[in-house]
Amino acid sequence: MKEQNFQQFMKCLMKAIENMDAHYFQLPVAESDEPIYRERVYCYELYHHLRCALGDVFPYKLHGEVDKAGHPLIRKIKKPDFIVHEPGNMSNLVVIEVKSVTVKNRINKLSEDFEKLKWFIDNVGYYRAIMLIYGNVNGDIPQNIREEIEKVKDERIIVIRHYEPNRKPKIIGGESYVA
Repeated sequence: MKEQNFQQFMKCLMKAIENMDAHYFQLPVAESDEPIYRERVYCYELYHHLRCALGDVFPYKLHGEVDKAGHPLIRKIKKPDFIVHEPGNMSNLVVIEVKSVTVKNRINKLSEDFEKLKWFIDNVGYYRAIMLIYGNVNGDIPQNIREEIEKVKDERIIVIRHYEPNRKPKIIGGESYVA
Protein backbone atom coordinates (compact mmCIF):
# COMPACT_ATOMS: atom_id res chain seq x y z
CA MET A 1 0.00 0.00 0.00
CA LYS A 2 2.87 2.39 0.74
CA GLU A 3 4.18 1.85 -2.76
CA GLN A 4 0.84 2.85 -4.29
CA ASN A 5 0.65 5.90 -2.04
CA PHE A 6 4.21 6.80 -2.95
CA GLN A 7 3.52 6.56 -6.69
CA GLN A 8 0.41 8.71 -6.27
CA PHE A 9 2.43 11.22 -4.27
CA MET A 10 5.14 11.35 -6.97
CA LYS A 11 2.57 12.13 -9.68
CA CYS A 12 1.18 14.96 -7.57
CA LEU A 13 4.69 16.24 -6.77
CA MET A 14 5.81 16.25 -10.40
CA LYS A 15 2.67 18.17 -11.41
CA ALA A 16 3.09 20.63 -8.51
CA ILE A 17 6.70 21.29 -9.52
CA GLU A 18 5.67 21.82 -13.14
CA ASN A 19 3.17 24.47 -11.99
CA MET A 20 5.84 26.67 -10.37
CA ASP A 21 5.76 30.12 -11.98
CA ALA A 22 8.84 32.24 -12.67
CA HIS A 23 8.33 34.72 -9.82
CA TYR A 24 8.41 31.85 -7.30
CA PHE A 25 11.24 30.06 -9.08
CA GLN A 26 13.46 33.15 -8.86
CA LEU A 27 12.44 36.17 -6.84
CA PRO A 28 12.53 39.51 -8.64
CA VAL A 29 14.61 42.07 -6.73
CA ALA A 30 13.78 45.77 -6.63
CA GLU A 31 16.24 47.92 -8.56
CA SER A 32 18.00 44.90 -10.01
CA ASP A 33 17.76 43.16 -13.36
CA GLU A 34 18.79 39.85 -11.81
CA PRO A 35 16.22 37.78 -9.91
CA ILE A 36 17.58 35.54 -7.15
CA TYR A 37 16.89 32.01 -5.95
CA ARG A 38 15.17 31.95 -2.57
CA GLU A 39 14.46 28.49 -1.23
CA ARG A 40 11.70 29.59 1.17
CA VAL A 41 9.76 31.38 -1.57
CA TYR A 42 10.02 28.30 -3.80
CA CYS A 43 9.05 25.93 -0.96
CA TYR A 44 6.00 27.89 0.14
CA GLU A 45 4.62 27.96 -3.38
CA LEU A 46 5.47 24.29 -3.90
CA TYR A 47 3.63 23.47 -0.67
CA HIS A 48 0.56 25.27 -1.99
CA HIS A 49 0.56 23.43 -5.32
CA LEU A 50 1.29 20.09 -3.70
CA ARG A 51 -1.48 20.44 -1.08
CA CYS A 52 -3.93 21.27 -3.84
CA ALA A 53 -2.81 18.28 -5.90
CA LEU A 54 -2.96 15.83 -2.98
CA GLY A 55 -6.39 16.97 -1.87
CA ASP A 56 -8.06 15.96 1.37
CA VAL A 57 -8.41 12.23 0.75
CA PHE A 58 -4.71 11.35 0.42
CA PRO A 59 -3.98 9.14 3.47
CA TYR A 60 -0.82 11.03 4.49
CA LYS A 61 -0.43 14.68 5.47
CA LEU A 62 2.05 17.14 4.02
CA HIS A 63 3.84 19.36 6.54
CA GLY A 64 6.60 21.88 6.05
CA GLU A 65 9.62 22.23 8.32
CA VAL A 66 8.17 20.43 11.30
CA ASP A 67 10.39 21.03 14.31
CA LYS A 68 11.04 17.63 15.87
CA ALA A 69 13.02 19.01 18.83
CA GLY A 70 10.54 17.59 21.37
CA HIS A 71 10.16 14.23 19.62
CA PRO A 72 11.58 11.31 21.64
CA LEU A 73 13.30 9.72 18.61
CA ILE A 74 14.30 12.69 16.45
CA ARG A 75 15.54 15.39 18.84
CA LYS A 76 18.93 16.28 17.37
CA ILE A 77 18.23 16.04 13.66
CA LYS A 78 17.60 19.22 11.71
CA LYS A 79 14.14 19.64 10.28
CA PRO A 80 13.60 18.68 6.64
CA ASP A 81 11.82 21.04 4.25
CA PHE A 82 8.79 18.74 3.92
CA ILE A 83 7.52 15.54 5.45
CA VAL A 84 4.65 13.40 4.26
CA HIS A 85 3.43 11.30 7.17
CA GLU A 86 0.57 10.29 9.44
CA PRO A 87 0.82 12.71 12.35
CA GLY A 88 0.86 11.05 15.75
CA ASN A 89 2.38 7.75 14.67
CA MET A 90 5.50 6.60 12.88
CA SER A 91 3.87 5.86 9.52
CA ASN A 92 6.14 7.96 7.34
CA LEU A 93 5.99 8.13 3.56
CA VAL A 94 8.40 10.78 2.21
CA VAL A 95 10.94 13.25 3.54
CA ILE A 96 12.01 16.07 1.19
CA GLU A 97 14.87 18.54 1.00
CA VAL A 98 14.84 21.41 -1.50
CA LYS A 99 17.94 23.25 -2.70
CA SER A 100 18.58 25.82 -5.40
CA VAL A 101 21.59 25.57 -7.68
CA THR A 102 23.17 28.38 -5.65
CA VAL A 103 23.94 25.79 -2.99
CA LYS A 104 27.26 25.54 -4.85
CA ASN A 105 28.65 28.09 -2.42
CA ARG A 106 27.72 25.77 0.43
CA ILE A 107 28.39 22.32 -1.03
CA ASN A 108 28.87 20.87 2.47
CA LYS A 109 25.24 21.78 3.14
CA LEU A 110 24.12 19.66 0.19
CA SER A 111 26.18 16.73 1.41
CA GLU A 112 24.71 17.13 4.92
CA ASP A 113 21.20 17.19 3.46
CA PHE A 114 21.79 13.91 1.60
CA GLU A 115 23.00 12.42 4.90
CA LYS A 116 19.92 13.80 6.66
CA LEU A 117 17.64 12.16 4.08
CA LYS A 118 19.41 8.83 4.50
CA TRP A 119 19.12 9.13 8.30
CA PHE A 120 15.36 9.69 8.07
CA ILE A 121 14.97 6.56 5.92
CA ASP A 122 17.23 4.38 8.09
CA ASN A 123 16.23 5.58 11.55
CA VAL A 124 12.72 6.99 11.35
CA GLY A 125 11.18 4.64 8.80
CA TYR A 126 10.48 7.02 5.95
CA TYR A 127 9.64 4.97 2.87
CA ARG A 128 11.54 7.25 0.46
CA ALA A 129 13.45 10.52 0.44
CA ILE A 130 13.59 13.23 -2.22
CA MET A 131 16.23 15.83 -2.96
CA LEU A 132 14.71 18.49 -5.19
CA ILE A 133 17.25 20.77 -6.84
CA TYR A 134 15.85 23.70 -8.77
CA GLY A 135 17.35 26.31 -11.05
CA ASN A 136 20.18 26.28 -13.53
CA VAL A 137 23.47 27.96 -14.21
CA ASN A 138 23.91 28.65 -17.91
CA GLY A 139 21.26 26.01 -18.63
CA ASP A 140 22.86 23.26 -16.57
CA ILE A 141 23.59 22.05 -13.07
CA PRO A 142 26.95 23.09 -11.60
CA GLN A 143 29.65 20.40 -11.68
CA ASN A 144 30.15 20.33 -7.90
CA ILE A 145 26.42 19.65 -7.37
CA ARG A 146 26.55 16.93 -10.02
CA GLU A 147 29.47 15.35 -8.16
CA GLU A 148 27.52 15.36 -4.87
CA ILE A 149 24.58 13.67 -6.57
CA GLU A 150 26.87 10.99 -7.99
CA LYS A 151 28.15 10.22 -4.48
CA VAL A 152 24.66 9.19 -3.40
CA LYS A 153 24.60 5.41 -3.60
CA ASP A 154 21.19 4.94 -2.02
CA GLU A 155 18.48 4.38 -4.62
CA ARG A 156 15.81 5.13 -1.98
CA ILE A 157 16.82 8.79 -2.34
CA ILE A 158 15.20 10.20 -5.45
CA VAL A 159 16.86 13.24 -6.97
CA ILE A 160 14.62 15.57 -8.96
CA ARG A 161 15.90 18.42 -11.14
CA HIS A 162 13.67 21.36 -11.88
CA TYR A 163 15.51 23.37 -14.51
CA GLU A 164 12.97 26.06 -15.44
CA PRO A 165 9.66 27.43 -14.20
CA ASN A 166 6.50 25.93 -15.68
CA ARG A 167 8.48 23.00 -17.09
CA LYS A 168 8.29 19.33 -16.28
CA PRO A 169 11.04 18.29 -13.85
CA LYS A 170 13.33 15.31 -14.43
CA ILE A 171 14.22 12.46 -12.12
CA ILE A 172 17.99 12.06 -12.23
CA GLY A 173 18.56 9.70 -9.31
CA GLY A 174 16.61 6.84 -7.79
CA GLU A 175 14.64 6.38 -11.02
CA SER A 176 14.06 2.69 -10.37
CA TYR A 177 11.65 3.57 -7.56
CA VAL A 178 9.40 5.78 -9.66
CA ALA A 179 6.84 4.29 -12.02
